[in-house]
Amino acid sequence: MITKDMTLADVVKEHPNTIGFLNGLHLDYCCGGHDPIEIAVREKGLDVEKFLAELNAAAARQTAQQDVHADIESFKELTVNEMLDDLEATHHVTGRQLMAETEELLNKILIVHYPHHGEMLTRLHHLYAGLKAELEEHFAKEEKLVFPLMRQHPHPGKETLALVQELETEHSGAGDIIKEIQELTGQLTPPADACPTFRRTYTVMGQLFDDVFVHIFKENSIAFPEYAEQV
Repeated sequence: MITKDMTLADVVKEHPNTIGFLNGLHLDYCCGGHDPIEIAVREKGLDVEKFLAELNAAAARQTAQQDVHADIESFKELTVNEMLDDLEATHHVTGRQLMAETEELLNKILIVHYPHHGEMLTRLHHLYAGLKAELEEHFAKEEKLVFPLMRQHPHPGKETLALVQELETEHSGAGDIIKEIQELTGQLTPPADACPTFRRTYTVMGQLFDDVFVHIFKENSIAFPEYAEQV
């Protein structure tokens, strides 16, 4: 039974099939998912009791998110080193692919739709460039510095834990940019005159955001806490 005193991060850890429901309400379960549900939901202007009833129903039913559910459940069973290998082989690869495709599409619609949506697309282009740079630099830091140190030091010291904390802080920065993009675009809602490429841009961008959120959740709520417990 999910209660108002639990956090959204705790909910997703125990019930990964609620991700689709939470995404639909644009509730943050990764970067900012550590406030009690009662606080997080009220900040969104939602009725807490109604939300809890719907959340518990979502947790109880089988959904189209079963692939994500199975992925998180299997991830929880890995050793820390296996988790790090899995993150690099899955989310780092997928993230880079989706970032490249989004960038190409976004540059196309910036040119084609500039006459009617220039102000919004210019802002979106700027925000996305910042997000892409932040994620690319973050991936490099994980792959070449922090993850190797975590593998070399299975029982972490203060320096390694401090670097892990830096990664969590960087997650919050990426999450903030994504939220700003979602607000700018009406939660990735294409305008009425959007062409197929415009719609495809928002679709791929949404796939990227979903992957980033699951990626951050796995690190912040599963891999990093598991590592910290090995002291």
